[in-house]
Amino acid sequence: MQIFYYKHSQLLTPHGEPALPFAPRTGVITLGTFDGVHLGHRKIIAALLAKAHTTGLRSTLLTFAPHPRTVVSKKDAAPVRLLTTTEEKLALLSELGLDSVIVIEFTKAFAALSPEDFVEQILLKEFGLAAMVIGYDHGFGRDRSGTLQTLSQLSVKHSFSVEVVEEFMLNGRAVSSTQIRSLLSSGQLRDANTLLGSPYRLTGKVVEGEQRGRLIGFPTANLDLLDPLKLVPSPGVYVADALMNNAKYRAMVNIGYRPTVSTGTHLSIEAHILNFSGNLYGQLLTIQLLSRLRDEQKFPSLDALKAQLEMDKALAATFSAPHQTFQHA
Repeated sequence: MQIFYYKHSQLLTPHGEPALPFAPRTGVITLGTFDGVHLGHRKIIAALLAKAHTTGLRSTLLTFAPHPRTVVSKKDAAPVRLLTTTEEKLALLSELGLDSVIVIEFTKAFAALSPEDFVEQILLKEFGLAAMVIGYDHGFGRDRSGTLQTLSQLSVKHSFSVEVVEEFMLNGRAVSSTQIRSLLSSGQLRDANTLLGSPYRLTGKVVEGEQRGRLIGFPTANLDLLDPLKLVPSPGVYVADALMNNAKYRAMVNIGYRPTVSTGTHLSIEAHILNFSGNLYGQLLTIQLLSRLRDEQKFPSLDALKAQLEMDKALAATFSAPHQTFQHA
């Protein structure tokens, strides 16, 4: 999968160098924020890949950074909580078989483009649009004023095809990023992961903590998230896989305020990585949350805390994630 960035009306490589333009009429395109890359998004991507296969066109996904709501929302609006940072999103998309992904810098100027200018000046002129695959509820252009009807009219004018993908339904409900955010915030990780189609991820830099875990035999990697808007799930103890240096280790993760050893109000994310020893300070670490074991709680002593951690560790070591397969239809 090739990754490009579109900034200041210029297509760039990941290294910031100018990229060769896309040839006219060579791509089947979908676009959206794709926050979470959940099952609804994956249904659209599956349709995109199928269209690319049958037509021989290049499959191209356009997404945006930062999240459009951070640019166009009113000042008093609640901040959007991200299911995926740009880096996490690209990592998930890289597993799906796309030919190219273009990350468009979303600015107020870009948001002000009319639907017609967006299609004619960006999709056709810059990205080689020949066919489009789009979700049923997609709006585009200034104030999301471009509708499916607008797109249909433009497709007739400029001779490109449009395929509309209906919502992905699970248990009678359409899968959405909003629904997944609610599930994560209320501690329903298993249901959130089901709708995501993959384990929820937290990515950050390992920073130095107070090293209290080390004193009771449970050293932890303290995670400083890369994006302050990243959604942190409900406090609790989780089973996780830790991804670093192209290796995967089982871990148990505490998200919370460490009430047994601290009276502070700072939310921390600490991972005890099983069967690992070494210095991780300054390294990037991705944690895939597999299961929520229990609520965070205050123990009467460090010995009681250690005893519970031993039980948590045993559960984490033997945990086996169920394999689920979904049909995108």
